[in-house]
This record gives sequence, C-alpha cells and structure tokens, in this order.
Amino acid sequence: MARENEWGYKRIQGELKKLEIEISKTSVANILIRNGLPPSPERKGLPWREFLSRHEGVFLCADMFQKEVWTFRGLRTAYVFFVLHLQTRRVVFTNATFSPTNDWLKQQTRHVLWECEDLGIEPRFFLRDNDVLYPDDMDMILKSSGVDTVKTPYQAPNANSHSERYVLSCKRGCLDHLLIFGLSHLQHVLNCYTAYFNSHRPHQGINNKIPDEYNKKSKGGSKISFKHAMVARKDFLGGLLKSYRRAA
Repeated sequence: MARENEWGYKRIQGELKKLEIEISKTSVANILIRNGLPPSPERKGLPWREFLSRHEGVFLCADMFQKEVWTFRGLRTAYVFFVLHLQTRRVVFTNATFSPTNDWLKQQTRHVLWECEDLGIEPRFFLRDNDVLYPDDMDMILKSSGVDTVKTPYQAPNANSHSERYVLSCKRGCLDHLLIFGLSHLQHVLNCYTAYFNSHRPHQGINNKIPDEYNKKSKGGSKISFKHAMVARKDFLGGLLKSYRRAA
C-alpha cells in the first residue's frame, strides 16, 4: 500500500482495518522502515518505473542510433530513427537516413501516428531524449494528436531503457555481423530485423510472449513425444536470425 500510494501511517492503518487487520500506527511505521520506505512526506512523487508500468499501454518510446554504411563515396554515417510500443514491445516504426533534417523527422512523426492508427494503438505519451536533432515542430505534431512529449533527464539513458535495449539487441544480434552497402541495404536489414523482432522473438519483459501475439490468449501446453515431434526453422538474413516452430 505504501509503495503504490502516498498514504501516511494512519491512512494505511485505516485501510488495514477494512481488511479486518488490527494493527497500531507504530507497527505500521516499523514495518515500513524495515522495508526501506520513508514517511509519507518523503515518499511523495510516483517512481519513474511505476509511472511507466501504469501507462505502458499508451506509451511510445523513441530513439535514434548511428550505423556506418559503405557507399561509392566511402564510409558514411546513417541515422536510424525508431519507435516502439512499451506495453507490447512492438517496434512500430523504423527508418534510416543520411540526413536527419527537421523536415525528415517531422514526416517520420506523422508516419508513426498513422502506423499507430493502423495497429489500433492510442498513444498518450512519447518518450525521447534531449537530442538536438529533434525539432520543436515534432512536439507540436504530436500535441495536435493528443500525445504529450516526455523528455528523459540529461545523461540518464536508463530513463528510456527499453529503447536502449532494442538498440543493443539490433546491433549485437544483427547489424554488427553485417557489412552494409548503401542506405537501401540498411533499410532492408532493418525491415527484416523488425519482422523477426515483432513476429518471432520472445521477449522476457512480457513473459516471453511475442509482440504480435501479445493480446492473444496463451494456449495450454500439450504433451508431445519429442521422438516424433517435427520442428521447422525459419531463417532471416541468410540464417543470421533463426526462429523455430512446430511443423505442420
């Protein structure tokens, strides 16, 4: 109760009384202290992790990362902009460019909102960092659609940890193993990884569900004999990424 609310000792005592638990205010205080919870005035303010968990269904997390790409002019830096839905861990949108201009980012924001509409996602918050590449007009486009921009504190990457985790997965599991030739090749690789990430990769943060099947009811496991079970493998990007399923 103390973790989920800003209640004082007497308020918690009263709530426990409703549950037919008779306990003194001093005992409530001692229990909270033993569990590292300070008095109510020092407990005010919702912890960041709890705020995200309460609103994960309407939260979009966005970020950008860089990837070196070979071109006819030599090595160039490409910028990848992506957005994921916090509750389902689904990558809603990803696109790459050599020039992340204000106009380009504004157009990507519109595409994100259109994609959310197609997927039935109704975002309320848009989480991003304070990168100077993001234009103010981007926030205005989101605001006009009823989406508030939430900026992470400076030098606090953990505030947008789900996006950071996606970047790590994308690089370690895919991009670091490939030589990318041109922007079109990079976009193709990103599209393949997104398809794998959304439709085939179980995510520990959502109880090993697959984002595309997040809202489906889980079926009870069936007893099978592995001697006769047939398992089929699907390869992505030439076998770099693999997914397994029961054969028909």
